[in-house]
Amino acid sequence: MRKYAITVLLLLLTLTATPLLAQSNVPDLNGLWDGVGNSANLVQAMKAQGKQVPFTAYGAQRYKSADMAKNPNGFCLPPGPSRAVTGPSPFQIVQSPGTVAILFENHFIYRLIYTDGTKHPDDINDYPAFMGHSIGHLEGDTLVVDTVGINDRTWLDSNGLEHSDKLHLTERFRKTAPDRIHYSVTYNDPVFFTNPWTFDLDLKRLKDTRLLEYVCEENERDSKRLQPTPRAQQ
Repeated sequence: MRKYAITVLLLLLTLTATPLLAQSNVPDLNGLWDGVGNSANLVQAMKAQGKQVPFTAYGAQRYKSADMAKNPNGFCLPPGPSRAVTGPSPFQIVQSPGTVAILFENHFIYRLIYTDGTKHPDDINDYPAFMGHSIGHLEGDTLVVDTVGINDRTWLDSNGLEHSDKLHLTERFRKTAPDRIHYSVTYNDPVFFTNPWTFDLDLKRLKDTRLLEYVCEENERDSKRLQPTPRAQQ
């Protein structure tokens, strides 16, 4: 009986230790990072990767008729979780037990990714946010991030690629070298896209520099002068 009890205890200790062992294998993503290449126009960037954005008829119509003067960034609105990563500004990743924080130079905003087993709130769709709600877990050496609850007031790039509040993002951060991260983001939005599609981007570590303050609203005088600008007039 004693031997059986000890065996059960050892088994329980092994099972409860598994998450701790997994935590010890978390890749070190800390540091200042920036994208390699141009992802301001995701439709063209996808073509360069031999892929296409699978628009629905509605999504294609919206993209074709996009008004460049309505770029949310031009009105000092947050860029959204994925555009903040794929955009032209650097960001800093700060890891701590249970949370990964990403601090963006763009609009000086932040993003929290919960890695402590937190679930998406039940009322997530009642309170959609510019940056959504993100939870993460490990798949081998890759941090996988699931984001929902994103409002429809952001663009996915700088070229009028819109989305609905049904957008569901799956991001993967995989350290490929001391100064490199391979980032991929899968966009799933049945309103704008016929099926999920994935964009890949390499991130490089920035050294001997820091995030600079970005105050979009300071001395802002241009938004009231913006005129409707169809894509063909760019």
